[in-house]
Amino acid sequence: MSIDILTKAFHQVDWRRLEQVHEAAAAALPVLAEPAELGRLWDRMEEDEQLAASAEAFNTFQKFVLQDDPETGVRLRLHIFGDHMVEEAHNHRASFSSLILRGSYRHVLYGNVEDIWGDENRPAQAPDPRFIQEQLPGSSYTLDNAFVHAVYANPGTISLVIQGPRDRSSFRIYDFVEGTTRTRVGGSNAKEAQEPGERKIGRAELGTVRLKLAELGLLA
Repeated sequence: MSIDILTKAFHQVDWRRLEQVHEAAAAALPVLAEPAELGRLWDRMEEDEQLAASAEAFNTFQKFVLQDDPETGVRLRLHIFGDHMVEEAHNHRASFSSLILRGSYRHVLYGNVEDIWGDENRPAQAPDPRFIQEQLPGSSYTLDNAFVHAVYANPGTISLVIQGPRDRSSFRIYDFVEGTTRTRVGGSNAKEAQEPGERKIGRAELGTVRLKLAELGLLA
């Protein structure tokens, strides 16, 4: 089963050791991305009320939680990017590994959030890029939750993501256009939508997305 693949790969992984995370993800993500496996995961998500309810649309992408293990804090997510792009840099609440299934994006790395922006109460400034790479289908990477990055995805880009335990209650976002920074908390702690265009994805839309993914040959 797909769940067993994820559990077996990560049951002894220390998420503070990125080399362990990356090796485990390199073994698990290609298997989980097989159309039959991804199809089983998607159908299981639709049947699970809690997982189905966690499907969300944001201003740049849609997020689907295919597996959530409360004991280890490990989540498997599918991201589908739309045609709206924002010029923002951010860190994360949890470290993660990502595999590009379709499309591509420019990936820009800036540095550790505390090093470049300091305390959350201190105004942030535009960070300077330290590493720029084009992420193509089949490429993968692992990123620490403290690392600030930006993603500029081509429309229709799809990635499969293994997310580790949440180490932070919030993360910071810098808007290059406005020159402003904001803090976003975890969804369970938010009382209302935190971003423009943020909304829940209903069951009817889940079915539509599944048909689209099947037409693309990404799931069976």
